[in-house]
Amino acid sequence: MPVPGRKSARRRWRVWLLALGALGATFWLLGSYAAAYRLTHRAGPQQPEPAPTLAWGRIEPFRLATADGQELGAWFVDGRPDRPLVLFLHGNGGRRSACLKEAELIASTGSAVLMISFRAHGDSTGDVNDFGYSGRHDVIAAVEWLRARHPGRPVVVWGQSLGSAAAVFAAEELGNRVAGYILECPYQDLRTATRNRTRMYLPPGLEFVAYTGFSVVAPMLLSNINDISPLTAAARIPASARVLVLAGSADRRARPTEAAAIADAIGERAELVVIEGGDHLHLAAAEPERYRKAVTGFLERCAPVEK
Repeated sequence: MPVPGRKSARRRWRVWLLALGALGATFWLLGSYAAAYRLTHRAGPQQPEPAPTLAWGRIEPFRLATADGQELGAWFVDGRPDRPLVLFLHGNGGRRSACLKEAELIASTGSAVLMISFRAHGDSTGDVNDFGYSGRHDVIAAVEWLRARHPGRPVVVWGQSLGSAAAVFAAEELGNRVAGYILECPYQDLRTATRNRTRMYLPPGLEFVAYTGFSVVAPMLLSNINDISPLTAAARIPASARVLVLAGSADRRARPTEAAAIADAIGERAELVVIEGGDHLHLAAAEPERYRKAVTGFLERCAPVEK
Protein backbone atom coordinates (compact mmCIF):
# COMPACT_ATOMS: atom_id res chain seq x y z
CA MET A 1 0.00 0.00 0.00
CA PRO A 2 1.55 3.37 -1.06
CA VAL A 3 2.55 5.78 1.66
CA PRO A 4 0.56 9.03 1.25
CA GLY A 5 3.53 11.22 2.17
CA ARG A 6 5.80 9.67 -0.48
CA LYS A 7 3.14 10.00 -3.17
CA SER A 8 2.70 13.66 -2.32
CA ALA A 9 6.49 14.23 -2.38
CA ARG A 10 6.80 12.61 -5.83
CA ARG A 11 4.00 14.85 -7.09
CA ARG A 12 5.76 17.93 -5.75
CA TRP A 13 9.01 16.87 -7.43
CA ARG A 14 7.23 16.42 -10.74
CA VAL A 15 5.72 19.89 -10.42
CA TRP A 16 9.13 21.34 -9.59
CA LEU A 17 10.76 19.56 -12.54
CA LEU A 18 8.07 20.79 -14.91
CA ALA A 19 8.46 24.32 -13.58
CA LEU A 20 12.25 24.18 -13.96
CA GLY A 21 11.85 22.79 -17.49
CA ALA A 22 9.44 25.57 -18.42
CA LEU A 23 11.78 28.16 -16.92
CA GLY A 24 14.75 26.69 -18.79
CA ALA A 25 12.82 26.68 -22.08
CA THR A 26 11.81 30.30 -21.49
CA PHE A 27 15.40 31.40 -20.88
CA TRP A 28 16.54 29.35 -23.91
CA LEU A 29 14.02 31.05 -26.19
CA LEU A 30 14.68 34.50 -24.72
CA GLY A 31 18.43 34.00 -25.11
CA SER A 32 17.96 32.74 -28.66
CA TYR A 33 15.79 35.74 -29.50
CA ALA A 34 18.30 38.17 -28.01
CA ALA A 35 21.16 36.59 -29.98
CA ALA A 36 19.15 36.54 -33.22
CA TYR A 37 18.04 40.15 -32.70
CA ARG A 38 21.65 41.25 -32.22
CA LEU A 39 22.74 39.46 -35.40
CA THR A 40 19.92 40.85 -37.53
CA HIS A 41 20.15 44.48 -36.42
CA ARG A 42 22.70 47.22 -36.66
CA ALA A 43 25.60 46.70 -34.26
CA GLY A 44 25.92 50.40 -33.37
CA PRO A 45 25.00 53.92 -34.48
CA GLN A 46 25.95 55.35 -37.87
CA GLN A 47 29.66 56.12 -37.90
CA PRO A 48 31.31 58.78 -40.09
CA GLU A 49 33.49 57.53 -42.93
CA PRO A 50 35.61 60.47 -44.09
CA ALA A 51 37.27 59.92 -47.45
CA PRO A 52 41.00 59.24 -47.13
CA THR A 53 43.72 60.61 -49.38
CA LEU A 54 44.99 57.88 -51.71
CA ALA A 55 48.27 57.52 -53.56
CA TRP A 56 46.61 55.60 -56.39
CA GLY A 57 43.45 57.62 -57.07
CA ARG A 58 41.12 60.42 -56.03
CA ILE A 59 37.95 59.56 -54.12
CA GLU A 60 34.69 61.28 -55.00
CA PRO A 61 32.42 60.93 -51.93
CA PHE A 62 28.64 61.14 -52.23
CA ARG A 63 25.35 59.81 -50.83
CA LEU A 64 23.27 57.31 -52.75
CA ALA A 65 19.49 56.92 -52.36
CA THR A 66 17.82 53.52 -52.78
CA ALA A 67 14.34 52.82 -54.14
CA ASP A 68 13.10 51.72 -50.71
CA GLY A 69 14.18 54.88 -48.90
CA GLN A 70 17.66 54.16 -47.52
CA GLU A 71 20.68 56.44 -47.94
CA LEU A 72 24.10 54.93 -48.47
CA GLY A 73 27.56 56.33 -48.08
CA ALA A 74 29.57 55.90 -51.29
CA TRP A 75 33.03 56.55 -52.74
CA PHE A 76 33.91 56.56 -56.42
CA VAL A 77 37.38 56.43 -57.99
CA ASP A 78 37.31 56.83 -61.77
CA GLY A 79 39.43 54.88 -64.22
CA ARG A 80 40.13 54.65 -67.92
CA PRO A 81 37.15 54.93 -70.28
CA ASP A 82 38.06 51.64 -71.99
CA ARG A 83 37.91 49.64 -68.74
CA PRO A 84 34.96 48.26 -66.77
CA LEU A 85 33.19 49.99 -63.89
CA VAL A 86 33.49 47.83 -60.78
CA LEU A 87 31.06 47.96 -57.86
CA PHE A 88 32.75 46.52 -54.76
CA LEU A 89 30.54 45.19 -51.94
CA HIS A 90 31.88 44.44 -48.45
CA GLY A 91 30.97 41.54 -46.17
CA ASN A 92 28.83 41.34 -43.03
CA GLY A 93 29.85 43.83 -40.36
CA GLY A 94 32.14 45.69 -42.76
CA ARG A 95 32.06 49.06 -44.48
CA ARG A 96 33.57 50.68 -47.55
CA SER A 97 36.50 52.12 -45.60
CA ALA A 98 37.74 48.54 -45.10
CA CYS A 99 37.73 47.86 -48.86
CA LEU A 100 40.65 49.99 -49.99
CA LYS A 101 43.02 47.08 -50.60
CA GLU A 102 40.60 45.48 -53.06
CA ALA A 103 39.82 48.89 -54.56
CA GLU A 104 43.53 49.45 -55.23
CA LEU A 105 43.71 46.07 -56.98
CA ILE A 106 40.77 47.09 -59.18
CA ALA A 107 42.31 50.49 -59.92
CA SER A 108 45.61 48.84 -60.91
CA THR A 109 43.80 47.36 -63.94
CA GLY A 110 42.64 50.82 -65.03
CA SER A 111 39.07 50.09 -63.98
CA ALA A 112 36.90 52.54 -62.05
CA VAL A 113 35.66 51.41 -58.64
CA LEU A 114 32.57 52.32 -56.63
CA MET A 115 32.49 51.36 -52.96
CA ILE A 116 29.35 51.57 -50.84
CA SER A 117 28.53 50.85 -47.22
CA PHE A 118 25.48 48.60 -47.06
CA ARG A 119 22.36 49.61 -45.14
CA ALA A 120 22.77 49.05 -41.38
CA HIS A 121 26.56 49.37 -41.83
CA GLY A 122 29.03 52.23 -41.53
CA ASP A 123 27.54 55.67 -42.20
CA SER A 124 24.56 54.36 -44.18
CA THR A 125 21.02 54.42 -42.83
CA GLY A 126 18.95 51.38 -41.83
CA ASP A 127 18.65 49.18 -38.78
CA VAL A 128 17.82 45.70 -40.07
CA ASN A 129 20.54 43.42 -41.42
CA ASP A 130 19.02 40.53 -43.39
CA PHE A 131 22.36 39.36 -44.78
CA GLY A 132 22.10 40.82 -48.25
CA TYR A 133 18.44 40.23 -49.12
CA SER A 134 17.35 43.87 -48.74
CA GLY A 135 20.86 44.85 -49.79
CA ARG A 136 19.81 43.99 -53.34
CA HIS A 137 18.21 47.44 -53.43
CA ASP A 138 21.60 48.93 -52.53
CA VAL A 139 23.26 47.03 -55.38
CA ILE A 140 20.62 48.10 -57.90
CA ALA A 141 20.91 51.77 -56.87
CA ALA A 142 24.71 51.64 -57.20
CA VAL A 143 24.62 49.97 -60.62
CA GLU A 144 22.06 52.50 -61.87
CA TRP A 145 24.30 55.35 -60.65
CA LEU A 146 27.28 53.90 -62.51
CA ARG A 147 25.37 53.42 -65.74
CA ALA A 148 23.81 56.89 -65.61
CA ARG A 149 27.13 58.54 -64.81
CA HIS A 150 29.24 56.50 -67.27
CA PRO A 151 26.98 55.12 -70.01
CA GLY A 152 28.33 52.51 -72.36
CA ARG A 153 30.98 51.07 -70.05
CA PRO A 154 30.49 47.48 -68.81
CA VAL A 155 29.68 47.03 -65.11
CA VAL A 156 31.14 44.28 -62.92
CA VAL A 157 29.81 43.61 -59.42
CA TRP A 158 32.30 42.11 -56.93
CA GLY A 159 30.76 41.05 -53.63
CA GLN A 160 32.31 39.44 -50.58
CA SER A 161 30.18 37.09 -48.41
CA LEU A 162 27.10 39.22 -47.57
CA GLY A 163 28.03 41.40 -50.54
CA SER A 164 28.05 38.39 -52.86
CA ALA A 165 24.59 37.41 -51.58
CA ALA A 166 23.24 40.92 -52.24
CA ALA A 167 24.72 40.80 -55.75
CA VAL A 168 23.04 37.47 -56.49
CA PHE A 169 19.70 38.67 -55.12
CA ALA A 170 19.90 41.77 -57.35
CA ALA A 171 21.02 39.97 -60.49
CA GLU A 172 17.62 38.97 -61.89
CA GLU A 173 16.29 42.54 -61.73
CA LEU A 174 19.52 44.00 -63.08
CA GLY A 175 19.36 41.73 -66.11
CA ASN A 176 21.89 42.59 -68.83
CA ARG A 177 22.92 45.83 -67.12
CA VAL A 178 25.76 43.89 -65.45
CA ALA A 179 28.45 42.21 -67.54
CA GLY A 180 29.96 40.11 -64.79
CA TYR A 181 29.85 39.06 -61.14
CA ILE A 182 32.66 38.08 -58.78
CA LEU A 183 31.17 36.13 -55.87
CA GLU A 184 33.77 35.80 -53.12
CA CYS A 185 33.08 33.40 -50.22
CA PRO A 186 29.33 33.16 -50.96
CA TYR A 187 27.13 31.41 -48.41
CA GLN A 188 24.55 28.86 -49.58
CA ASP A 189 21.60 30.02 -47.47
CA LEU A 190 21.06 31.68 -44.11
CA ARG A 191 20.20 28.52 -42.20
CA THR A 192 23.36 26.79 -43.41
CA ALA A 193 25.47 29.87 -42.61
CA THR A 194 24.08 29.90 -39.08
CA ARG A 195 24.71 26.19 -38.58
CA ASN A 196 28.29 26.60 -39.80
CA ARG A 197 28.91 29.28 -37.18
CA THR A 198 27.35 27.42 -34.26
CA ARG A 199 29.55 24.43 -35.12
CA MET A 200 32.61 26.69 -35.22
CA TYR A 201 32.11 28.38 -31.88
CA LEU A 202 30.23 25.86 -29.71
CA PRO A 203 30.90 22.26 -28.61
CA PRO A 204 28.78 19.37 -29.95
CA GLY A 205 25.36 19.25 -28.32
CA LEU A 206 25.39 22.87 -27.28
CA GLU A 207 25.77 23.99 -30.89
CA PHE A 208 22.67 21.99 -31.81
CA VAL A 209 20.72 23.61 -28.96
CA ALA A 210 21.84 27.07 -30.15
CA TYR A 211 20.99 26.33 -33.78
CA THR A 212 17.57 24.94 -32.85
CA GLY A 213 16.86 28.07 -30.81
CA PHE A 214 17.76 30.24 -33.80
CA SER A 215 15.52 28.17 -36.06
CA VAL A 216 12.58 28.71 -33.71
CA VAL A 217 12.93 32.47 -33.21
CA ALA A 218 14.48 33.64 -36.51
CA PRO A 219 11.15 33.75 -38.42
CA MET A 220 9.90 36.24 -35.81
CA LEU A 221 12.68 38.64 -36.88
CA LEU A 222 13.09 37.69 -40.54
CA SER A 223 9.76 36.56 -41.93
CA ASN A 224 11.42 35.85 -45.29
CA ILE A 225 14.21 33.66 -43.90
CA ASN A 226 13.55 30.90 -46.43
CA ASP A 227 14.06 33.40 -49.28
CA ILE A 228 17.55 34.29 -48.05
CA SER A 229 19.24 31.68 -50.25
CA PRO A 230 21.94 32.71 -52.73
CA LEU A 231 21.94 29.11 -53.98
CA THR A 232 18.32 29.42 -55.11
CA ALA A 233 18.82 32.92 -56.56
CA ALA A 234 22.01 31.96 -58.42
CA ALA A 235 20.06 30.05 -61.05
CA ARG A 236 18.35 33.34 -62.00
CA ILE A 237 21.57 35.23 -62.84
CA PRO A 238 21.07 36.28 -66.48
CA ALA A 239 22.80 34.18 -69.10
CA SER A 240 24.49 37.31 -70.47
CA ALA A 241 26.68 37.72 -67.36
CA ARG A 242 30.04 36.11 -66.74
CA VAL A 243 30.55 34.79 -63.19
CA LEU A 244 33.68 34.11 -61.14
CA VAL A 245 33.15 32.26 -57.84
CA LEU A 246 36.02 32.47 -55.34
CA ALA A 247 36.22 30.18 -52.31
CA GLY A 248 38.77 29.13 -49.70
CA SER A 249 39.55 25.51 -48.86
CA ALA A 250 39.87 26.43 -45.15
CA ASP A 251 36.65 28.48 -45.00
CA ARG A 252 34.29 27.05 -42.36
CA ARG A 253 31.80 29.95 -42.50
CA ALA A 254 31.00 29.57 -46.20
CA ARG A 255 32.42 26.23 -47.21
CA PRO A 256 33.89 25.55 -50.65
CA THR A 257 31.18 22.94 -51.24
CA GLU A 258 28.62 25.76 -50.96
CA ALA A 259 30.51 27.84 -53.52
CA ALA A 260 30.67 24.81 -55.81
CA ALA A 261 26.90 24.30 -55.48
CA ILE A 262 26.30 27.96 -56.42
CA ALA A 263 28.63 27.65 -59.41
CA ASP A 264 26.77 24.50 -60.51
CA ALA A 265 23.43 26.32 -60.21
CA ILE A 266 24.74 29.07 -62.51
CA GLY A 267 26.04 26.60 -65.07
CA GLU A 268 29.00 26.36 -67.42
CA ARG A 269 29.57 30.13 -67.64
CA ALA A 270 30.55 30.16 -63.94
CA GLU A 271 34.24 29.70 -63.16
CA LEU A 272 35.04 28.32 -59.70
CA VAL A 273 38.44 29.07 -58.15
CA VAL A 274 39.23 27.49 -54.76
CA ILE A 275 42.18 29.11 -52.99
CA GLU A 276 44.16 26.49 -51.06
CA GLY A 277 44.37 27.38 -47.37
CA GLY A 278 42.14 30.42 -47.85
CA ASP A 279 39.89 31.35 -44.94
CA HIS A 280 36.73 33.43 -45.02
CA LEU A 281 37.49 36.79 -46.67
CA HIS A 282 41.22 36.09 -46.32
CA LEU A 283 41.78 34.41 -49.66
CA ALA A 284 44.46 36.83 -50.84
CA ALA A 285 46.63 36.07 -47.82
CA ALA A 286 46.78 32.36 -48.71
CA GLU A 287 47.64 32.60 -52.41
CA PRO A 288 48.13 36.27 -53.28
CA GLU A 289 49.29 35.83 -56.86
CA ARG A 290 46.62 33.30 -57.82
CA TYR A 291 43.96 35.48 -56.22
CA ARG A 292 45.21 38.58 -58.06
CA LYS A 293 45.36 36.78 -61.41
CA ALA A 294 41.87 35.35 -60.98
CA VAL A 295 40.39 38.81 -60.33
CA THR A 296 42.38 40.80 -62.88
CA GLY A 297 41.93 38.14 -65.55
CA PHE A 298 38.18 38.18 -65.01
CA LEU A 299 38.06 41.98 -65.27
CA GLU A 300 40.04 41.76 -68.50
CA ARG A 301 37.49 39.31 -69.94
CA CYS A 302 34.70 41.75 -69.02
CA ALA A 303 36.41 44.71 -70.70
CA PRO A 304 34.89 46.01 -73.94
CA VAL A 305 36.27 44.49 -77.10
CA GLU A 306 38.28 46.94 -79.19
CA LYS A 307 36.89 47.53 -82.66
